[in-house]
Amino acid sequence: MNTPDVKPVRKPVHIVLALCCSLLVLVAASAGVARFNAPAPPDLAFMFDAKESFHYEVRYGFMRLGDVYVSAQDTVIDGTTYLHTTSVMQSNSGIPLVGDRRYKYHSILAHNDSTVYSRFFWVDKIHRDSFEYVAYEFDYEKGYVIASKEGEVVDTLDLSEPSDGGPALFYIGRLHAGTDREMEYPIYIDEEKAYIQLRHTTQTEQVRSGYFENGRTEAFLTHGFADVDGPFGFSGAFESYYDTSELRMPVEAKVSVWIGNVRVRLVDYQDNGKRLSRN
Repeated sequence: MNTPDVKPVRKPVHIVLALCCSLLVLVAASAGVARFNAPAPPDLAFMFDAKESFHYEVRYGFMRLGDVYVSAQDTVIDGTTYLHTTSVMQSNSGIPLVGDRRYKYHSILAHNDSTVYSRFFWVDKIHRDSFEYVAYEFDYEKGYVIASKEGEVVDTLDLSEPSDGGPALFYIGRLHAGTDREMEYPIYIDEEKAYIQLRHTTQTEQVRSGYFENGRTEAFLTHGFADVDGPFGFSGAFESYYDTSELRMPVEAKVSVWIGNVRVRLVDYQDNGKRLSRN
């Protein structure tokens, strides 16, 4: 299978891109050394085996806009085991002008020694009585992506490197959190190929999270940029924070949506169905 490693970005370039699901973005080469004695980040085999689940709350000031749920489980296709990740974004239907919106993102993921890539990606979008289904099939042997809507093929796009529609990015930041590294990762959205830009840092900050017993944790900062109309109006610059433990859990994200800047904070985490207590 032709799955070349993702290369670091040597110079920042302006790119038009889209972020499908997660605001907690962010696979490729080995991680560097953090500024202080933080444990090494988890490897891909650990993250795939852990069958983790995350619950995040999305807030604008004191207003709860909605929730994000990320989970993973094994699935077998043609005798090969893959990781099926599901990311659900549910709006708070009580918020005026937002209404009841539910976006559900699926990726069938695999990994090699240094990166994650998708075999299939699809989205279910539900808004009131409206339902939309879009899908992408990644054929690395033949070098193309098949894009379809409502079961009908709408385009065929070139494919030359490990890619996804968005959810694979959830694992990327964890591999590189706590390093000084710039990189980009290709995604496919709206029948186009684009790139997520990421700048990982060794900078740490205290961030709030109800998951931790003391309500706060030290976290590494990663900068990113998305110049597109994503879910719930997500676009522009964003920041992601990863705890400094060996799990490198995504604990907070600051993103821009149509009403302004919002925070996405970790509420709960489970590993193989068990809630872990964090000090």
